[in-house]
Amino acid sequence: MRARHAGPAMVSALLFASLPAPQLRVSAQASPQPYSALVFYIGAHQDDWELFRGNAAMNDLRNPNTRVVFIYASAGDAGRTDGWWEARERGAVAAVRSGIGQEPLTITYVALHDHRILRYASRNSASYFLRLPDGKYQAGTGYPATNNESLTQLRDAGKPISAVDKSTTYASWADFRQTLQAIMTLEGTLAPSVIHPLVNAPDYAGVDNSHPDCQKPGTCNACDHPDHRAIADALREFVSGKYNRVWWVGYDSEHRPENLTGQDFGRKGRAFLAYGGAVLDDTTANGKPVQPDLGEWRSWGARDYFRSVTWDQPDPDNPVCESGTRGAVPNTAAHR
Repeated sequence: MRARHAGPAMVSALLFASLPAPQLRVSAQASPQPYSALVFYIGAHQDDWELFRGNAAMNDLRNPNTRVVFIYASAGDAGRTDGWWEARERGAVAAVRSGIGQEPLTITYVALHDHRILRYASRNSASYFLRLPDGKYQAGTGYPATNNESLTQLRDAGKPISAVDKSTTYASWADFRQTLQAIMTLEGTLAPSVIHPLVNAPDYAGVDNSHPDCQKPGTCNACDHPDHRAIADALREFVSGKYNRVWWVGYDSEHRPENLTGQDFGRKGRAFLAYGGAVLDDTTANGKPVQPDLGEWRSWGARDYFRSVTWDQPDPDNPVCESGTRGAVPNTAAHR
């Protein structure tokens, strides 16, 4: 991603004053709860949901009867080894907590599909960080600092990819896809009454911005980040038949009219600034302060574009795209 209401530095300081070190063990899963809905937000980078579906996620987090799960595939490192991806991870957790309020935070590891994955949990939320190398904007070829590994190359050439913290390696595209599926299946055990959970993710229907001709007419999500497209491709392989989907528009939404106002706009802004405030605090402590990127907010903050697909429908190569208005989310009964 190009780098994030109320006094961001002070808010994030309160939210992240003392994060405990992760417990060096594989945690047992929590007990099932009587959740009425299970909603996933699955993206590449730590600020994706805040910029493209922040209003929806914040509304979900407010409801304690909704289980809200965030999965971040990329570390968002941009090839840096100076604490940047760690700051972004803390920013993502701060954004989630801004939608919950003052609730305890636990940090554990889960073992899934032979991989060790860090999980943050607070009230009705869980956040999983796979910490895979950033594939690079307009390239998809990765960075020298991480052996030029990327999700694009894992998908297209079978080049293995290792987490930036060296915690695990994904040997194949199937390995990565099955790990995403395992996380979602595990979370489903916490909401056993929800038959068809809802997945929010980048739309697969478009060419990513590593291609010079990505701005083709008639595509739903043109010129998105290569990592965003890779996530969409992985999910598309298994979500139909089980999950309702909201495929969101990423970068291209900046070319569409603003369509968010009122409380939705305000709640999305709170998530964005909570993320940015925590990143600013961490990068300031690192000696390289990064302010919230108001240019990104101007591009995407007042926009929310997506199309929705019910669990029993396929994901064709050339779907009908939403045009000019926000799409309709499947009704609540449909994802129970």
